[in-house]
Amino acid sequence: MISRWWIISSPLKSKARARFWTHPLTFFALLAGLGSVGQVQGVPPNPFLMASGALSPWERARFLVHENPSISLAVALNFSLLYQEEARSEGVNPDVAFAQMLLETHDLRFGGQVQAAQNNFAGIGAIDGGNHGLSFLSPREGVRAQIQHLKYYAGNAPLVHSPVNPRLIWIRRSCAPTIWQLAGTWASDPEYGVKLNDLLNRMTRFAQKDPLVTVSHVFGGSG
Repeated sequence: MISRWWIISSPLKSKARARFWTHPLTFFALLAGLGSVGQVQGVPPNPFLMASGALSPWERARFLVHENPSISLAVALNFSLLYQEEARSEGVNPDVAFAQMLLETHDLRFGGQVQAAQNNFAGIGAIDGGNHGLSFLSPREGVRAQIQHLKYYAGNAPLVHSPVNPRLIWIRRSCAPTIWQLAGTWASDPEYGVKLNDLLNRMTRFAQKDPLVTVSHVFGGSG
């Protein structure tokens, strides 16, 4: 069942700062994230698409804000929690999915073929120099479509949620168990896996050295 916590029409609207507290995981994410580095100390990023991941929602959110300061920490945390929920429900690595979103959307700046209003965070259906890709009704549906896509690439396990991604029928299942096989399959870029791996390493290093962020900073920044 899809929860109702994400009720804004665009992930970039500042009104999310007044709403992100309604999510039941927000309080626990704050407790888990303040002053901690999750499981990342001394642990290299996991390149497998089907894995639990090592970063906390708070750590991923802080990295997004670092990369794109125009995103408020509240909106970033909203996104990170959304990826946590959708990825874990299907057994997909939330760190990989989040890193892919950062790569495909230029840290939620968009500006390429796919536009923010499409709620398409992984370039699904977008063709180099051609089609702008699929559009989804909400950020949650867009993230769910990405997670389902990754699960199909990774293996043969059935979906937990009903399909929302019409392109699943075209995927050769189990063709990419790790980020490295996504180059030439998910994306035409031969360096796609290298770029994802670089992002995962940067996210991990940032979590290891990032100073404490207080709760009051959640409402700072613009969005």
